[in-house]
Amino acid sequence: MVKLHIDLRILILTVLWLTASGAKAALPIGDSRQVFIDGRFIEEPRGVELVVHRPHKTGQVVVKCEYPWEERLGQYHSVLYEGGVYRMWYTVYGKADSNAVTVRSIAYARSADGIDWEKPNLGLVEIYGTRKNNIVLGHGFGGIKGATHGCMVFLDPHAQPNERFRLVSNPAELGKTLQIFSSADGIHWELTHSNIMKFRSERHHLDSQNVIFWDERVGRYVAYVRRNLRPIASQGRSVARAESENLSHFPDVDDCPPVLRFDEQDPEYYDPVQKAKIQVADFYTNGTVKYPWAQDAYYMFPSEYFHYGTFLTDFRKGGRPVNAGSVDGRFAASRDGITWQRYDRRAFVPLGIKDEWDSRSIYMAYGVVPGGSEDELFMYYCGSNMLHGWDREDQHRQRNKRILRRIGGAPNIEADGIGRLIIRRDGFVSVRAEYSGGEFLTPVMTFEGQELALNVDTSAIGQVRVEILDKDSKPISGYLLDDCDEIYTANEINRVVKWNGESMIGELAGKPIRLRFVMRDADLYAFQFRRTASK
Repeated sequence: MVKLHIDLRILILTVLWLTASGAKAALPIGDSRQVFIDGRFIEEPRGVELVVHRPHKTGQVVVKCEYPWEERLGQYHSVLYEGGVYRMWYTVYGKADSNAVTVRSIAYARSADGIDWEKPNLGLVEIYGTRKNNIVLGHGFGGIKGATHGCMVFLDPHAQPNERFRLVSNPAELGKTLQIFSSADGIHWELTHSNIMKFRSERHHLDSQNVIFWDERVGRYVAYVRRNLRPIASQGRSVARAESENLSHFPDVDDCPPVLRFDEQDPEYYDPVQKAKIQVADFYTNGTVKYPWAQDAYYMFPSEYFHYGTFLTDFRKGGRPVNAGSVDGRFAASRDGITWQRYDRRAFVPLGIKDEWDSRSIYMAYGVVPGGSEDELFMYYCGSNMLHGWDREDQHRQRNKRILRRIGGAPNIEADGIGRLIIRRDGFVSVRAEYSGGEFLTPVMTFEGQELALNVDTSAIGQVRVEILDKDSKPISGYLLDDCDEIYTANEINRVVKWNGESMIGELAGKPIRLRFVMRDADLYAFQFRRTASK
């Protein structure tokens, strides 16, 4: 878990919000679910802090390499849950065949439960003398003969039925630009939007998992893409954002403002040769999603890349540093997809213990999907005991391997796989009260509904009570703190709040009110005013 003490920061954010919206304006939230990722719903905090919760590593490898066309996994994978089926598109490397010099293709897997995955024999293309394979793009299928690069799939609510699945990629044979392939079933793909994003300068290249989706909040397609800022002796990979009314064209990468980048809190190394501080980490992928189960919540799961070459004098003597290093999964959150909170920046999905299959590199697969129950969500990641790029340079390959093995950075036996993660629904960030107790107020709000439900965890000792106040912060009769039935021994995603044994609060709907949360040793993840009262 990672924590952020929120007293001063929350107050600053609250003042900014009140200044922009007017101190007496009530925030309309309707019956939408609300999560705690910043100061929007936290005023006058005392004894509380924001806490980021890591997902649970199940240890299950759901996809591993088994066939000639998947000798090794790529870094870019995407998962969706649609029509009662979990679907995965994953990148693989295989030996060259008659259609390509470099065989990096996209394969397809499916699952009924998100746990046990099937690689169907699709028969779309013949490779290595057989049609019994699960390739959906590459090896000649989908019009792509050579290497694919990047794999991000999303469902487009504005597409025709025959194009409802969209796949973002940049196959090498189509140039250094982003392409969109479309499909009715997620299996049969064709190129529908060519060269939708490019770059004028040679500073950039889009060989990453670039993300595009429809954002209903702004009424546009948004793209989160790789942009190289090129500080001294580093590519300075950052995440840039762009918008478009349609999928035909996005602004050039050069014109896209970065929304996540290296800053003064990130690690640097002083290089006596360059006589300058060198950036030693940057962001390789971003994994940005708009969280569909709450209002105004964006989550980013960037893979942060730590560069070994900066520290290895072997690589700097008479030549450029090798592009090699370790990668793990990080977390950030936003209300608008533009301004991101990185909290205290600890690893969200950390590397595995030495010599485990995920001990050197972790790339988050794109997508957050429903889990096996309403209480949980599934996520996936590609883990490896190999460093990023540790043997990429042909002319220096053996030397690089030898040096990296000597410092313990590369394996003798390579291993990789796609693992499964479990996280609580809404469970990325909570407001946590101290053991001695804490409390906070929400801003003035208006709601629609009949009852108030909390996503809360008190464990054995924790307690939570809620008081309802009017717009002038005066407690409302019948909803006083002493009227609230104590919430204890509770670990629920929809715990209904009651006052004097009754949950119905419909008489307050549409009126400006505030909530006062008084807590002790508890985590509060979300709240929601629900239209239908519990039986």
